[in-house]
Amino acid sequence: LAMADQGSSQFRVWWRHWSVVFILAVSAGLVVWAMLNLGPWLNNLKEWRAAKTAREQIKQIEKAYREDTYGGKTPEETFDMFISALEKGDVELASKYFVLNKQEQWRKTLEEYRSKTLLGDLINELKNNKSNWRIFKEEEEAKSYRYSYVVETPFVEEFPLGNGKTQNLTHPAGKFSAEITFEKNILANIWKISIL
Repeated sequence: LAMADQGSSQFRVWWRHWSVVFILAVSAGLVVWAMLNLGPWLNNLKEWRAAKTAREQIKQIEKAYREDTYGGKTPEETFDMFISALEKGDVELASKYFVLNKQEQWRKTLEEYRSKTLLGDLINELKNNKSNWRIFKEEEEAKSYRYSYVVETPFVEEFPLGNGKTQNLTHPAGKFSAEITFEKNILANIWKISIL
């Protein structure tokens, strides 16, 4: 009986030892299998998530462009709407006639003009520019107008950049030209100011 108990005890020790080895071997095998097979699957999952995020961002951008109603059917009409908003002192509305990614920057800049009571000068300058502009570059979704102006006496002008920042611009005497560019928002079928 003592021999049987001793044999049974040795069997249990042997069984525990080899069952631990078996469990470790199976676990190691599963880890190796997971490394070989789950890596590409996880990469595919990451790529799928990145693509889904990109699609959602594109939808949001398209929605913003589709819902943008601030602009005219022609660049000239948009420019007139922009000047009209400035004449009313509504810089918030005026900034909405710019392409979406420049609206906030222009809102701040126009706010600086208004706070320094320079909107009247800006409006007169813009009207003068429009009165002598000519189409310089014309594409289906972009148009640029070139205009010329004369500076009779050199002067320094403080130009608001927005965020409370300004830049001093020195205007030498002479004849100069500049451009105003418009881009077409094809999703809303309106023209926006791109470069002023």
